Amino acid sequence: MVMSEVSFNPFPGLRAFEQDEDFLFFGREKQIDDLLIKLRTQRFIAVVGSSGSGKSSLVKCGLLPSLHGGYMAKAGSRWKVALCRPGDDPIGNLARALAEPGIMHDDPGLESTGASMITATLRRSNLGLVEAVKQSDLKPADNLLIVVDQFEELFRFSKYERTQYSGRRDSISFVELLLNASRQEGVSIYIVLTMRSDFIGECTAFPGLPELINKGQYLVPRMSREEQRDAIAGPIAVGGATVSPRLLTHLLNDVGDNPDQLPILQHALLRTWSYWKQHQGTDAPIDLDHYRAIGTMAEALSQHAEEAYGELKTDKHRKICEMLFKAITEKGQERQGIRRPTKLREICEIANATSEEVVAVIEVFRKEGRSFLMPPADVPLNDESIIDISHESLMRIWQRLIRWVNDETQSAEIYRRLAEAAGLFQEAKSGLWRNPELQFALNWYDETRPN
Repeated sequence: MVMSEVSFNPFPGLRAFEQDEDFLFFGREKQIDDLLIKLRTQRFIAVVGSSGSGKSSLVKCGLLPSLHGGYMAKAGSRWKVALCRPGDDPIGNLARALAEPGIMHDDPGLESTGASMITATLRRSNLGLVEAVKQSDLKPADNLLIVVDQFEELFRFSKYERTQYSGRRDSISFVELLLNASRQEGVSIYIVLTMRSDFIGECTAFPGLPELINKGQYLVPRMSREEQRDAIAGPIAVGGATVSPRLLTHLLNDVGDNPDQLPILQHALLRTWSYWKQHQGTDAPIDLDHYRAIGTMAEALSQHAEEAYGELKTDKHRKICEMLFKAITEKGQERQGIRRPTKLREICEIANATSEEVVAVIEVFRKEGRSFLMPPADVPLNDESIIDISHESLMRIWQRLIRWVNDETQSAEIYRRLAEAAGLFQEAKSGLWRNPELQFALNWYDETRPN
């Protein structure tokens, strides 16, 4: 093949596949069929799997295109899909997803006012989602599918609510809306959640949710070696290239049986393709030398992230970068790395930086050929944009980020101990700190200078 014939990189990297990339999505055909069968009998499905198992990609790039293609018998091909994440405003985020043009209304001018009206309807009762659909422009033949991606975000928000509010909480109302919509049969509403399996125990805090998940759970299975082969060779063929047999075998051996390696594999393939295209001027296949040149799966991700960090030219930008990644990542109770999506406005406040300065750093980490931060590079940013890492694997592989996350975790623990001690002192239940605790806290304050 002549190099000019290769026009695009067929691998998404760390981010999930999107709906319009189904022509690049290989190796999941059996799982897509299983989801279609389950959705036909259950209006509520929880797609559960470990971090890196491909939950979001399976739903976005496997299930959704199949539904639009009419592959679910009797339901037809008229599907309206509202895709949202709980974040720190689950009901509002659901309303905004439903208000997007082409879902419940076709007029783009109604998006803003429509979101407010839908929010009010959702909050009116635990059947608010059903009522909102009845008041919409949906036709009797239309099916509404609500996809709640990264459902585990709701658990962090729920814990925050418990510390801040004593009355009715949005997290509980949000779950009730979804459960009641899936139980009724008056309107055609389907619910699909994606959730990390290590959070499934958190569902017991919401009445009715464990029972429904037990009926509609789909645990994403491990890909077989043959399916992994298709996931590697298929996109390469679509991109118009070939892969050497020895590289294909080497990649399959590197992936092994660990499903957590799948996003790391995708990133390594993204980098290998780019290196091959840049350095290969003949019709030779993508080979082992190209893969080794990018650091293989063991080092490619960390090296690529360091390459991006190296493009930050000033100390101010490097400090903003540190504060940015510390803000959007954290360790959970089991010490596992989890995302903490944060508004751009809040990151600016944390980093004591302007919006322009923070965006300049973000663009370095999400430009073409990189997918470390979300939203994607083609989405304009504003103060209300939610900034997130593309995948938790970045927290496990990038050595600099590992150090930052550990530092932030220790800093948070010191702050919590300090806040607790101050509260006890105000209540005359504890004395002032003395050394070594006092000096330790003073050192922390001098180093971090919290605002």
